This record gives sequence, C-alpha cells and structure tokens, in this order.
Amino acid sequence: MSEQKNMMERINSFLSELKTAFNQQGWIGKILFPSLILLVSCLLCSILLGLFQWGTRNSSSAVPSPIVLPSVGIGSTPTALFSFGSGTFTPFPTFPAPSALPTLTGLPTMTATFTQTPPAATGTPFPTVTIPLPTATIALPTVTTQSGGSVTITALNKSMEYVDLQNLSNAPVDLRGWKLVSETGNQSCRLRGVLQPNEVLRVWARTGDPGFSCKFPINIWNDNQSDPAVLYNSQGEEVSKFP
Repeated sequence: MSEQKNMMERINSFLSELKTAFNQQGWIGKILFPSLILLVSCLLCSILLGLFQWGTRNSSSAVPSPIVLPSVGIGSTPTALFSFGSGTFTPFPTFPAPSALPTLTGLPTMTATFTQTPPAATGTPFPTVTIPLPTATIALPTVTTQSGGSVTITALNKSMEYVDLQNLSNAPVDLRGWKLVSETGNQSCRLRGVLQPNEVLRVWARTGDPGFSCKFPINIWNDNQSDPAVLYNSQGEEVSKFP
C-alpha cells in the first residue's frame, strides 16, 4: 500500500510540474507542448507495456504452489500466485521545461508624408499699365434767392382762414424773416422756407394741410369788415397787400 501511495504522489507531482510548465509557455509553446506530452505518454505506455510483458514471462516460468482446500485440514500458509519482489520503483524522469520562445516584434509603422511644393514662377511679370482718366468738372447752377418784390398775395379766404402767396419771378425766394399780417387785428405770422419760381404757398391762420400753418388759437381775419392781408419782407418792407 505504501509503494502504491508513493507512486501516486510521484505521478501527481509530475503532473503538477507539467501543468506549471504548460502555463509558463507562450502561445506557440502552448501549441507545441501538448504534442510533447503526447510523445512522452506514448513513450511511457511503451515502457509500461514492456514491464508487463517482462513480468508475465517471469511468472510463467515459476512453479505454482498447490492450492489446498479447506476440507483437507492442512494448516500450511498458501503462497501468493505472483511475487513482484521488493524492488524500489523508479519514477519517470523529469524533463526540463522548454525555454520560452522568443517574442516576435511587429514591424515598425511607416507613415508617408507628402509635401507639395508649388512650382516657382520663372516667367517675366507683365508690365503695369496706367491709364489716366479724364477729370470731369460739372458746374452746378448758382441758386440766387430774391428778398422781395416778386412774391404776391393772390387770394384771401376769410371764412377758411388762409392766404395764397405766389412767386412770380424766375428765382427762388427765401421767406426766412418774412411776415404776413392781418391789418385790422394786427396779428402777425412769421414765415420760413424757400418759395420756388411760380410756386404757390397757402398760409393757414390756424392749422391746415397742405401749406404753412401759423397756429393761431383763434381766427384772425374779420369777415364783417375790411381786413386786408399785408406781406412784409425780411427788411420790414411791404411787398404785397390784398385786397
């Protein structure tokens, strides 16, 4: 029993060493290692088969002891049929673990960089052509405004409270500083703006449109008696009176 136990322990130890050696291998070693184990197993099977045949030949040459039945009454101890002797069992030789396979290094990654260089211009540059442009001079007509004598009162509507002024000249008239006066009540309305040739300007005593509004709060023209409208220029000269 002790020899069988020792044999099992040695087998287990050998298997543990094989497992450790297998785990230490790389991926190529793990592929080749089972082939090596299979080769060793075949070798062991051949050795065991040879031992078994050798034991069989030894046992066939021995003379078997007679088998005594219990009824015979002989008290002799029976002899075992097979005797393997007390020889020491030699374990299987331990094979050294194969060296680790070299680690394969991948090829370096090559990155191609393309640099485009524009071709250098070697031609003769075109000459610069300067074309002078003629200078155009436009003379604007001079606007001359008259100060009086050409603006006339053409209408007076007392009920509607407005007066029409007309420029009878060929030049614009600046009405800044001019005034229109209701002669009876002496209400004075300050005018402004430019009156163009033949243009008519309606002047409202209160507020109206279109035209110019004096913005008086009450009516200034007297409907029941004579109340002429008088126009004065910026120098205070009377230039027109209606009616």
